[in-house]
Order: sequence, then structure tokens, then C-alpha cells
Amino acid sequence: MASNIRKFSVVEASNINLGQTGNDYVTNATVNSNTYIAITALGTTAGTETTTVTATSSDTNFWDSLSAIEVPAGVTIFGKWSSVQIGSGDAAIVYRSA
Repeated sequence: MASNIRKFSVVEASNINLGQTGNDYVTNATVNSNTYIAITALGTTAGTETTTVTATSSDTNFWDSLSAIEVPAGVTIFGKWSSVQIGSGDAAIVYRSA
């Protein structure tokens, strides 16, 4: 009876891969309790128009790790990361994968 517990419809599977399983609002912190598939930069609390992002790739065959890159506010970057760090005074929304 429990054999179907992990089966998803095509729409459900697509939603999971688009980050629709939740998000984390991150400021000056590291998150690493999930796999993350998108990061939206929000800028800084001081009004600067970039967010500093460092992220560890969960699969280097497809995605590179990021090392202190400056992402313009409002820009979303996609990949698959096991850890995301947002710089001091910066803010971002980090989207979780299932």
C-alpha cells in the first residue's frame, strides 16, 4: 500500500523542480539543511543593489559552486546547491527542492 508514497504526477514533479516546495529568507547567514535550486538576490539592508552569494554545488557535473559573486538585486540564479551563504547585510530568497 505504501509503494506509491513517493510517486508524483508530472505537474507535481515539475512544481518540485521549480522550487515550489518552500523557500528561506536569508540575511547574513548560511543555510544548508536542504537542497536549493534558485536564489533571488534582494540587495542589502543599506540599499545597495547587489547581494554577495557563496554556494556549494550539490552536483559539480552540472552546476558550479559560487564563490562570493555579486548578484544584482532582483536577479534569480538557478542551480543545485547543498549550502548557500548570503553576505553581511545582504538579503536573498533561497528556494528549496524536494
